Amino acid sequence: MSEETLFEKLGVKYIEKEGIFYPLITLGEAENSTDVGKYGRMWMDYIQKEYPQRYRSLVRFGELHDKATEVNEVAYELLEDIENEWLREHKPKHSNSFVEIYQLRTQARMIAEEVVLHDLVNCFH
Repeated sequence: MSEETLFEKLGVKYIEKEGIFYPLITLGEAENSTDVGKYGRMWMDYIQKEYPQRYRSLVRFGELHDKATEVNEVAYELLEDIENEWLREHKPKHSNSFVEIYQLRTQARMIAEEVVLHDLVNCFH
C-alpha cells in the first residue's frame, strides 16, 4: 500500500538500472539537429559557442529546432537571390563555354555563401 510518487501521477515512466529506478525525463522532443539543414546546424554551432546563454534558453523553451529550421530556410532563399542577381549582372562572354559558365556559377555561389554566413548564420537571432 505505497502512495504514488508525483512522477507516477504525471505518467512518467521509469527505467531500472542496477536495482535503482530512474525516471525517464526529457526536454520535450529529442533535439535532432540532423534535419535542420546545413545553415541551421552552422547557426546552432555558432550560437552554442558565442552565446551559450541564448542557446540554453532556446533549448529550455524548446525553440532551438524551430529557430534553426527558420535560419536554414531564410539562408537558402537569400543564397538563391544573391546568386541570381550576381549572374544577371555578370554574363558569360561566350555563352556556349561550359567552363566559363561553371566558373561564373562557382564564383556566384562563393560570394553568396560569404554574405549568407556573415549576414544571417553568424548572427544573434
